This record gives sequence, C-alpha cells and structure tokens, in this order.
Amino acid sequence: MGENGEKKEKVEVHEEIGEVQVISLGDCPICGGKGTLKAIQYIHEIPYFGKVMESTIYCERCGYRNADVIILEDRPPKLYTVKVEEEKDLFTRVVRSKSGTIELDEIGVKIEPGPAAEGFVTNVEGVLERVRETLLMAREFKRQEGDEEAVKKADEILQYIEDVKEGKKPITVRIMDPLGNSALIGEKVKSRLLTEEEIKKLSLGPYVIVPEAEEENTSEGEKKELDEGNSLEVNDVPREQVFNKRPHPGLPRFS
Repeated sequence: MGENGEKKEKVEVHEEIGEVQVISLGDCPICGGKGTLKAIQYIHEIPYFGKVMESTIYCERCGYRNADVIILEDRPPKLYTVKVEEEKDLFTRVVRSKSGTIELDEIGVKIEPGPAAEGFVTNVEGVLERVRETLLMAREFKRQEGDEEAVKKADEILQYIEDVKEGKKPITVRIMDPLGNSALIGEKVKSRLLTEEEIKKLSLGPYVIVPEAEEENTSEGEKKELDEGNSLEVNDVPREQVFNKRPHPGLPRFS
C-alpha cells in the first residue's frame, strides 16, 4: 500500500504471455505477512472464444494462492457438453471460473466450487489429472483406514481415467456456470442456455448475489461487512468439493 493506503501497481512484460499487471495488496490474511500479498493479472485471447483475464492472488511468505478466470465479454449462463471419444478430444479447452461446476458422467464425478474454489484455463486432460490427483489422496486415506471396498472403487475410477487418456473409453464432460464465466471450447462442444431452475441449483462458489432492492437498503457498514465476509480468510473451508454423484458408501466425497 502507498502512504495513503492505495494499492501499488506495476506492469511487467513476460515473453510468453505479454504484459502482466502486478498489484501489491498489503498484508496476508492467512499468515499475517507484512506487505507480502500480491495479485497478478493478465488478459489474453482464446481463439474462437474471446478475451479472458486470469488473476492470481498469492503470498510471498506462506505460499497462499488463489486464482480466478473472468470472461471479458458478456455471456449468458450456459451448459457446455463434449463427448470425449478419442485422444484428440482431450485437447478440448476448459475455461473454469470460481463459479463453474464440472461433471464427468461415466465415472460419476462432480467438481462443485466451494468458498475458496480456484479458476483455471486448461483442457479436458488437465481436468482429468486434477481428479486423478484428488482420488489418489482419497485412496491413500481409505487405505490407511482399512476400507478395502473404497480403495477398490477408487482404483476402478483411476483405471477408467487412464483408459480415457489412451482413447480406449469415452467420457462426457459438462461445465455449467450461473454467472456465465465458464465454458468448453472445441469442435465437438455443444451448448445451450441454462434454465432458471438449473441456475438456482448451482453453487456460486465464493460469490454472493445481492438483489438490487436489498442492496439499495443496505447501509455502508453492512456493505463493508459483506465485503469482509467475502475476503481471503477462507483457510478453514475446503477449496472445492469433488465427489461422486453415485457415491460409494466408503468413498462419498473428496475435499
């Protein structure tokens, strides 16, 4: 922060991604580090889609990190679907914001954003790798507990993921975002508008929607409390929920 409490900003140029804005946010709410919290932001264009801004907040002292992706064009809430049937389909681009929910049908996995969810830009293979890493951790916990049935179920899902990567088995990938900030991008992708009922059932992740009438009647003090409640002090909650839609009794949820 500057002398008057303003945020310090500077622009760096990186060979691979161009101009990057670096913002000093002050003290870290996680470890208390003085002046160690920073944000980096950069805008880039995704072919056949449009401009997105990737933003990452991080602490130089404790390593705290939280990322998000914001689509810079006005897009309505949509459901995007792709059927992955061969290896080249794995390169379908995935833009997932903090409010995006991902479903992988054939293995019954759902990635639902929690209060500290992260946004990212990757491809279908990258999403499968995230699920694989989470499953490996959950599998180890269940192995230590002696839950052989849960371990067997995890092994089945892990094997299915490997088969998908090798083009041996299909998987249907869906992404939904009530704020319209997530998408799948590729030749085989199909999309449609989300219904009002579908939107109501989706998690907003860390975001809170305040109705206009309610916002007008909210005092400055209450608004400040709302802002503070949406701050970075979220180390006591899971980053996101990854769980089976058809859960095994011993493997109901991975956080």
